[in-house]
Amino acid sequence: MEKKGPFTIQELKSLPTGSQLWGKYLVLEKSQRKTKDGRDVINLKLGDATGEVDAVIWDNCQVSGPVEAGTLLGVLGDLGSYNNKLQLTAKRIKALDEDISPYLKKPDINIEVLIEKFNRLLAQIADPALSKLMEALFTPEVRKEFYEAAAAKKVHHNYPGGLLEHTVQVAELCLYTAPAYPLLNKDLLIAGALLHDIGKLDEYQTKVVTEYTVKGRLLGHIAMGVERVGIAIEEVRSQGQDFSRELEWMLKHMILSHHGTTEFGSPVVPMFPEAFVLHMMDNLDAKMFVYWHKIKDTEDGDEYFSTYDNFFQQQFFKYRLPDSEPS
Repeated sequence: MEKKGPFTIQELKSLPTGSQLWGKYLVLEKSQRKTKDGRDVINLKLGDATGEVDAVIWDNCQVSGPVEAGTLLGVLGDLGSYNNKLQLTAKRIKALDEDISPYLKKPDINIEVLIEKFNRLLAQIADPALSKLMEALFTPEVRKEFYEAAAAKKVHHNYPGGLLEHTVQVAELCLYTAPAYPLLNKDLLIAGALLHDIGKLDEYQTKVVTEYTVKGRLLGHIAMGVERVGIAIEEVRSQGQDFSRELEWMLKHMILSHHGTTEFGSPVVPMFPEAFVLHMMDNLDAKMFVYWHKIKDTEDGDEYFSTYDNFFQQQFFKYRLPDSEPS
């Protein structure tokens, strides 16, 4: 092993087990327990801008400073495997007082490009009532919060800027679908796509890592999104703008039904075409995120398949065909 460190998460995933390494990583999750023989053990999820890895701290590890979620650590350890998954066993740890921004995951697309795309999507809404509603909802303060928010705690787009990235992608996917089905109302489709996850501004709080708010745990982003939209609709009406009850029902229904079934958290199923398209595109973007990241980030398993994923209840086929040469 020629390189002595520091290693990024992406780099250490390509190292052979048994390698000793060091690097700087953020603590994303922490759990503490005792083994059957009474030893203290701490399990961590460590991450940087390139990925995540599991780590374990036994009671013989030298620890300097606090080890909590959001802490940047300097870690010296050995790379091994546990339950067919890569695991870093820490030998020496030191909490670091450094700028953590270089270690945070970010969208694959530059945030300024995403903001420009978001603004272009807003500008395409011609319906006066929906246009006024978007203006009332996306104030400068809300925009700043929206651009920096995560779309999830774990599953997809779970990093600052992830909500913006996911929202823009879903809206663009909806618009790609629209020409194939000319009867779709494009204004309603764009508005529903841009608003479907707005409740996540209330569901999560992101400092270093994304956590649920108390209100978020109790109510969930779907209910809180409908609440935000309902308040904004009344504000638009109070300013003299006509906003039909049918449009209100349909927009709220799109938010309520975008998870598709009650099994996945929606209190109602999609009942009209725009709501169904939104559900399908939301599901497509979330699932494609998972597939790409399983291919890109997973070193577990063998050459072709990842290890069995308990959350998704499947394995993932990791092999990719080489790009075709231009003719």
